[in-house]
Amino acid sequence: MDSTRIIPFCLPLSPGESSGVGVVGTVTLRGQSAIVWFGWGSVERREESCDDTNNGNDNSTVTVGTGRPPMGSLSLSMPPCARKGSSIMPTPTSQLLGGSSEEDMMLGQQMSARLAKRIGWPIFVSCSFSDFGQNGVSPALAAGFDDDSMPAAMAEKEVTKILTLEKDKLVVST
Repeated sequence: MDSTRIIPFCLPLSPGESSGVGVVGTVTLRGQSAIVWFGWGSVERREESCDDTNNGNDNSTVTVGTGRPPMGSLSLSMPPCARKGSSIMPTPTSQLLGGSSEEDMMLGQQMSARLAKRIGWPIFVSCSFSDFGQNGVSPALAAGFDDDSMPAAMAEKEVTKILTLEKDKLVVST
């Protein structure tokens, strides 16, 4: 029987800041498929002690994300299948749930298609970058980015890393 695992992640927008707004999300794994959910949330750095053979004197900084982004639009992409005669097949993608932001829908579709192609699994993506919170200014713009595409690319890179590690674990265990 397949087990379900939920892996949270967070990415600060400004690497030097001790706290602020960043990208927070989860990767939910069920067998050989994944649901990725991300949006804006609070990010803070914390000092944590590591208790290892060095008498517990090692301190490390970890990044912790909080907040629950609202559920945005939901896209599903299936890995492209290999067929004789055609080596380049588009990645089948469907918009399962719409949202108020066309940009979030496009971002979710594009990300799910790239992840499904890279990982070879069905990938669901829910993106919620259009909810800016109280002041109405995008956290990406406030952090000095031109738009939301760079934070989204950072999130996609982190999700790719998580999914690749998890896929490798599945291959080793079977």
